[in-house]
Amino acid sequence: MKQNKFTLRGLIILFMIGMTLITTVLMMFLFANFDIRINEHTTLIKNPYLWLAVFMVIVIVFFMILVLLINKYIFDPIFAMKRAAEHIKSGNLNYPIQYKADNEIGDFCNEFDKMRVRLRDTILEQHEIEKRRKRLIASITHDLRTPLTSIKGYVEAIQDGIVKDQETYEKYLSTIAEKADHLNHLIDDLSVYTKQELGEFTLNLERVNSGKILASYFDHKVDEFKYSNIDLILYKPFISTFINVDPYRFNQILENLIGNAKKYAHTKIEVRTKVVNYHLQIAIQDDGDGIPQDVLASIFDPFFMVNKVKDQKEKGGSGLGLAIVKQLTERHEGKITVESNVDEGTTFVLDFPLDI
Repeated sequence: MKQNKFTLRGLIILFMIGMTLITTVLMMFLFANFDIRINEHTTLIKNPYLWLAVFMVIVIVFFMILVLLINKYIFDPIFAMKRAAEHIKSGNLNYPIQYKADNEIGDFCNEFDKMRVRLRDTILEQHEIEKRRKRLIASITHDLRTPLTSIKGYVEAIQDGIVKDQETYEKYLSTIAEKADHLNHLIDDLSVYTKQELGEFTLNLERVNSGKILASYFDHKVDEFKYSNIDLILYKPFISTFINVDPYRFNQILENLIGNAKKYAHTKIEVRTKVVNYHLQIAIQDDGDGIPQDVLASIFDPFFMVNKVKDQKEKGGSGLGLAIVKQLTERHEGKITVESNVDEGTTFVLDFPLDI
C-alpha cells in the first residue's frame, strides 16, 4: 500500500502555519509576562518589545506573500503540467497546458506543450505511414500479380504447343516483353517510392543544358510514337538554358508524365517549354477526358486513381506514378502543377529553377 506523503505545496504551507503560530505564541508570551506599555519613561520608538512585535508581523506578512507568489508562479504551472501529463499518459494528446504566463516557468510550459504537439504529430504521422505501408503491400500484390499472370499464361501457351504459326508466336513474345517492361516499371516506381518514404533516396545532381537533355529524351520518344495512334507534337526548339538536375531522375519524371498522358490522350500530346521568372517550365498537354475538379487536388496522392477499377484494368496504373513525379520534382527544388477540364484534356507543368 502506498504511503501518504505531503506535497511540496503542503509542506510549505505547513511550515508557514507553524511559523505564524510560533510567532503568535511568542508575542502573547511577551505581552503576558512583560509589562509592555508606553509610559513617561519609555517612548514608542524606544520600546524593544514593540520593535520585536513589528518585526514578527513583517516576517509573517512576508512569508504569506512569498507563499502566494510560489503558489501562483510555481505550483499552478506544475499542476497544469501534471494534468497535461496525465492526459498524455491516457492517450489524449489534444489537451493543452493552460498556463501561459510571460516568464521562465511560462516558457517551460510552452516548450512542454510544443513537445506534446510534436508527439501528437509524430504519432499521427506514424499511423499514416502504417496505413500507406498496408496500402503499398496491397497495391504490390495486385499490380505484380496482373502482368505475372499474363506472362505465365502466354508462356504456358507456347510450352503447350498451342501456338502453331510464327506470327502468333512473335505476337506472344512481344506481349511477354511488354508485360515484363511493365513489371520493371512497377518495380522501379515502388523502389523510388519506398526509398523516398524511408529517407534513403539520393540525387546525383548535375548542371545540364535543358535543351539538350529534352531533345535527347524526346528524340527516342518520337520513334516510340510512330507506332501509336497518338501524335507527339513537340514545339521546338526547346528552351536552352541550364538547370541543376539528376539526368536519370529527370528523364524518369518525363517518362512518367508522357506515359500517363499517352494512356489518356485521344489523339495528341503537346510539349512546350518557356522561361518565367528565372524558372524553366515544361508543359505536357493531352486531349483526353480530363479530370473532375473535385478530385484534381488528390491526383498526386499515393495510390490515388480517378477510376481505380478502370485505371488498373485498362490502363495498367498503380497509382504511384504521379506521386513519384511530385516527389522527384520537389527533390529538385521544383514544383508541378496541373490544370484540367472534363472532355478537354489535362496539362501538367513542371517548374525548375534555373542554374545561372
